[in-house]
Amino acid sequence: MDTRITSSLHWLVDFGRSFEARASKELRVRVRRKIMHPMRVLAHVRHILDEERPRPELSLAAEIAAILHDTGRFAQLVDRRTADDGSEYDHGEEGARILAGADVLDGLDDHWRGVVIEAVRLHNRAGLPESMEPDTRTVTEMVRDADKLDAVRNSVNGLLHKELTGRAIKYGITVHPTEVSPDTVRRTRLRELIPYSSMRWSNDFVLFLCAWVHDLHFNYAYNRLINTGHFEQLLALLPDQGVFPELKAQLRADLRRLAGRS
Repeated sequence: MDTRITSSLHWLVDFGRSFEARASKELRVRVRRKIMHPMRVLAHVRHILDEERPRPELSLAAEIAAILHDTGRFAQLVDRRTADDGSEYDHGEEGARILAGADVLDGLDDHWRGVVIEAVRLHNRAGLPESMEPDTRTVTEMVRDADKLDAVRNSVNGLLHKELTGRAIKYGITVHPTEVSPDTVRRTRLRELIPYSSMRWSNDFVLFLCAWVHDLHFNYAYNRLINTGHFEQLLALLPDQGVFPELKAQLRADLRRLAGRS
């Protein structure tokens, strides 16, 4: 393994543990989870790289960006006691700021250092700018796909146990077996992403996650959703009445088409 990858892993773990050491007891588990989350994202990025086979410099940048993408989460959790990005704090922006002043990226030249910092800055945005430097776009899309796959895994596990994850709780979502917001239905039919402002009910949240199929970029991500059964588990959480059979059929067909299985 490239020493720059191992150095990034050690840096991230040490950085996260420095926050864990001063976190309140109830927050320590969440901090530990945030240390482990990038490891799963890294594993997904490596699978994407295995399939896409880009040049070595881009692969290295993608792996390091995966490791460091949530650098800004630790201060958010421990110092601000929230996972909510808002006008005063964005964990992508904060992570980019921290990395720009740290020595963890000193083994990269200016171009690839900038690629990693921008990927960290943009990994959590609702959408990416139309105009991006090509290497930066590719690395950012890899990290975003991998991050979404882990978020779906976590959300499915919570929803199957009738527990809303942090994102759902954050937006004040109410659990209800059949309710869904009209704007969520409209956007799902149009194959659009669901904005946070549209989410009111638990079915909105499930459709919010399902709509991510239209914001993935690599075959591995599409096929991972199918092969793990996570996408079908999400669809199974939706009712089999009203508009839902139509929406589920559309989403299932879209994923299979995007994965090249239609």
